[in-house]
Amino acid sequence: MKIVLISPPSPPEFRVSRGLMGGFGMAVNPGLLYPPIELAHVASVLEAEGHEVAIHDSDAAGHGPEETVAAVVARSPQFIALDSSSTSLDRDLALARELRAKLKIPVAILGSQVTFTPGEIFTQDNVDCVVRGEPEYTVRDLVRRVSARESFAGVEGISWKRADGEIVHEPEREKIKNLDELPLPARHLLDNAAYRFPGVDGAITTLKSSRGCPLDCSFCGYTLAQGLRFRFRSPENVLAELIEIRRKFGIGHVVFRDPIFTTRKDRIHAICDGMIAEKLELEWQCETAVKVLDRPLLEKMAKAGCVHISLGVESGNAEIQKKHCGSKLLDKAQAVQVFKDAREVGIETRAFCMIGFPEETEAMADETLELVERCDPDQVQFCAVTAYPGTPLYKMLKGERDFDYATMTGFQALEGNEHMSAAQIEAKIREAYRRFYRRPHRLARELKSPLRLAGKVARYFTLFRKRA
Repeated sequence: MKIVLISPPSPPEFRVSRGLMGGFGMAVNPGLLYPPIELAHVASVLEAEGHEVAIHDSDAAGHGPEETVAAVVARSPQFIALDSSSTSLDRDLALARELRAKLKIPVAILGSQVTFTPGEIFTQDNVDCVVRGEPEYTVRDLVRRVSARESFAGVEGISWKRADGEIVHEPEREKIKNLDELPLPARHLLDNAAYRFPGVDGAITTLKSSRGCPLDCSFCGYTLAQGLRFRFRSPENVLAELIEIRRKFGIGHVVFRDPIFTTRKDRIHAICDGMIAEKLELEWQCETAVKVLDRPLLEKMAKAGCVHISLGVESGNAEIQKKHCGSKLLDKAQAVQVFKDAREVGIETRAFCMIGFPEETEAMADETLELVERCDPDQVQFCAVTAYPGTPLYKMLKGERDFDYATMTGFQALEGNEHMSAAQIEAKIREAYRRFYRRPHRLARELKSPLRLAGKVARYFTLFRKRA
């Protein structure tokens, strides 16, 4: 079959990176453009089945909805699957609906938002099917049914609408146990030169070397999409992909998209040893937690080409850490030491922080600001706590209320708590940025890289853009 996988265009107000926040997506710096690596994984599985697959990345192509429709229709596909995000869901569904009406072919949609609100997706004739959870084998089995002109009934991991209007939620699909069985993502279907990261010269790509996270933070979409059990690819399998990235595609910078990259230190040592032995000359970055880093590992990572680590600080308050953040950072002295060690071995750091937890007071938020100032990372990101559908936080807060998914940008406060209003939470985030970057020694450091500083300032003034 001829199949097109689509990463829809971002809203005009801001760029959406759909793979972030565990597949719920978030608004990002306009200078950031990640490849739709989830679609590339799906594409490789479909190509292994003998299908003719194309990936249409609207943002990479500079396409809005009209250009995307025209480009996809011109390919005359027999099946379409679209990625989605929370904040762009209405636009994603509108695009799916138009393509379905024009092409008269089965249309599926995937992503964490639709996984945890599947019934809502069928309120109009938007799609034929929702792909819930890990998409690779579910899309494969769905395409097999479409190719054979058979019913969707019984395909694990989907929700679909019968002719009589009944919404059918098929049983959950078991998570993929052996990730090494998956073929490498189909980067040959992407315009790899289009993808970029602020402050990095040249093309970048992303790589998922593991799935799942045992920390179970109340707000996290990754545990929903990937599960609590840590599943990982072997060092040899990861190295094979890194070699392909560098030697076949000529890409010099990799962003690992694992929730907690260094969960297994021995595995990371092995991956780093392989990169050093192969002399790949790759620069790379990752996300992880303070509690699973130490000086020897940082030294090995730096030697293997690691130039940046994003660390989940989340909150400086012990009560919030235990209740909402998987207790990933209870030892503040250890946190300060890890940031110091990273700086000494030549690795830049970013601290991820959140403000607006249900029971958080301004004083508790100030503890986070104080901790970040002590750690003094190279960059910092303050987000508004967001209750994505399906998370423990969402179940805790929702009650009888309905949240506006379009506001789930990662920076807008959906609502206040008993101590701070939504406006006060957003004001606290602005204060946090100003307080962090206006410190004299910090300003002196930032002025050494004026272009990067200009980018940070521009980003600050676009953080709270809202959908029209």
